[in-house]
Amino acid sequence: MQGKVFLENWYEVLVIAHLVGVFVLVGSLSHNLLFVLGYLRGRFAREKREHFHLKVAFWAYLAVYVLGTLSYPAYGVRIRHPYFDPELPWATGLFEVKEHWGAMALAMLFVCVMLRRTFQPSRERAKLALYVPLCLLVNVIVWYKTIVGCYLTMLKGTFGS
Repeated sequence: MQGKVFLENWYEVLVIAHLVGVFVLVGSLSHNLLFVLGYLRGRFAREKREHFHLKVAFWAYLAVYVLGTLSYPAYGVRIRHPYFDPELPWATGLFEVKEHWGAMALAMLFVCVMLRRTFQPSRERAKLALYVPLCLLVNVIVWYKTIVGCYLTMLKGTFGS
């Protein structure tokens, strides 16, 4: 008989909430990036909307991070250790790379939020040289994490079967 793992009974709920948070995160970051890329073409009419999407993305990222952290003990004990580690060690490595990039993206997103609080893109265009690439890189990492996360979940996402 196996002992219970922290929040194991809530694993499926946590993973589904994590997924919903990812939808919000990807959507808000993608919208933010579209507005930010518009800044490069001199389109500044939607600065408030861009800033709103950035704030939503930041809070969504924090929620996704917390939900992922809460679901990790059950994932590690019931899926990763018995299934991925012995049978698909490359999947374990892919998960670890995804998580390391995710931590860096969260730090970059925090920098974006702090930078965006202190400037108005239409008035301080020189700061766009830092802001635009950071927004682009955060988007690339989050999309990568989303695709890899979905792929790994398709390999083995629940305790059953």
